Amino acid sequence: MKKSLIFAAVAAVVLSACSKVDTYKVSEQEAVSFGVYAGKAATKAVSGTDYGTVTTASLQAAASNGFGVFGYYTDAAPYASNTKANFMYNQQVTYSGSAWTYSPVKYWPNEHGSSAASDDVDKLTFLAYAPYVENLSAADGTVKDGTAAAATEGITAMTKNTEAKDAILTFVVPASSEEQIDLLYGVMKDGYTDVEGATIGAANSPLENLTKQKTDGKVEILFKHALAKIAIDIKDVVDAVSPVTSVDPASDGTKVVVESLTLKGTIGTDGKLNLYTGAWSDTASGASFDVTPLPSDIYSSAPTTYPTVDGVKETGLGTGNTIDLMVVPAAGAEITGVEITYYICTEDSQLEGGVSIVKNVISKNLGTAITIEQGKQYGLNVLLGLTSVKLDATVDDWDDSAADTDVDLPKNVA
Repeated sequence: MKKSLIFAAVAAVVLSACSKVDTYKVSEQEAVSFGVYAGKAATKAVSGTDYGTVTTASLQAAASNGFGVFGYYTDAAPYASNTKANFMYNQQVTYSGSAWTYSPVKYWPNEHGSSAASDDVDKLTFLAYAPYVENLSAADGTVKDGTAAAATEGITAMTKNTEAKDAILTFVVPASSEEQIDLLYGVMKDGYTDVEGATIGAANSPLENLTKQKTDGKVEILFKHALAKIAIDIKDVVDAVSPVTSVDPASDGTKVVVESLTLKGTIGTDGKLNLYTGAWSDTASGASFDVTPLPSDIYSSAPTTYPTVDGVKETGLGTGNTIDLMVVPAAGAEITGVEITYYICTEDSQLEGGVSIVKNVISKNLGTAITIEQGKQYGLNVLLGLTSVKLDATVDDWDDSAADTDVDLPKNVA
C-alpha cells in the first residue's frame, strides 16, 4: 500500500481555529462477498436429453463442500501469472442460510473510490474451483482423500502456497463409475461493477483486477465444467431393426444381464487444470475405460441360474439413472467403439437346471468417432438387439415316385 493513511471508519476532525466540529465519513472496509452460479454443460450426440449436472442448487446443498478460492492482492499492478496467492489460499466457501460464507472474512483494499483519495487503485484477483477439497499440506499442495490420507483420485494436488503462479489442480479420473467428479472452474458471470460504477471484465472472462465493491455487491462466479461427460444408457431392443423410442419388452421369463462394458478409443484419464485459463496440460490417456461397477439391477457375472436382478429393460436405466463418466478432454480424446459382455437368460423347466443361458461378447466400432471436448456431455445409448427365435412348420408331401410292388398271398394260377 503506497502513500496511504489509516483512518477510523468515522473520524472527527476538529479545526483548532474555530469551535465548529465537522464529521467526515472516509472509506469503510467492505467484506469480500461471493455469488455463485453453476453453468450447464452443452449437450452432444444421441438423444439430446439433459443427463443432469452440478447445479447452483446442488452446490448450495448442505451435503456439498462448497467451492475453493485462491485470492491474489497485487496492489496497483494488474494480475500476472507469476503472482503468489497472498490474499486467499484454497479458502473454503459454503452456503449457509441464503448466502455464501467463509472464514476468516477478508476485506477489500480501500485504495479506490471517490470517498478517499489515493495514488493507487488496489486490485484483487480470484481463481475458484469446485468441489472443494481440503489440503493435507498447503506447503506442498497435497490434498486429503476424505480421510487423513493423500488423495490418489479426483483432485490429488494443487499449487503450493509458496509458489508464485496460477492456481493449478492435478486431477485423476476415478476408476469407479460411482465416484465420478464433476470438476468445475470459475469465471466471471457478467461484467463486474465496482464501488464507483465502473465495469470490469466481461462474461466468461477471468475474475481478475477487481477493485472495491459496493456494500451490497458480490463477486459473481459462474462455474464451468472442466471435464467432458459421457452418459451411458443400456436398453434391449426386441425385434426392431433400428433404435426406436418404444419397443416391446422381452418375453416373460427372459432377462438380459450385463457382465462388463468397456469404452474403446483415446480416453483422457488425468491432467492439470489451470484455474486462470481453464485449459488442461500434461494430460494422459488410455486406450480403454472399463465401466465398473455397473448398476446392480442389470449386473451379473457368468450366471448359472436364472438371475434375481431385474435385468436390462427396453426403457433403459430410467430417468436420471444413466451411468455418468467424467473424463479429461485430453488432446485427441475420442470414443471409437464399445465392447460388452451380456447374457440372455430364459426360464425353461424342461432343461436341466431350469434355464437356458446364452453368453454374448460383442464389439462395435462406431461409424464416426465421438470427439471429446471440454464442457460437453455425450449420450451413448448401448442397444442390445434381441431377435426372437420364430418357428414355422410345413408338412412335406409324400414322394410317390416309387413303383408299386404286388405281393401274392398266394399267387392265383389259371
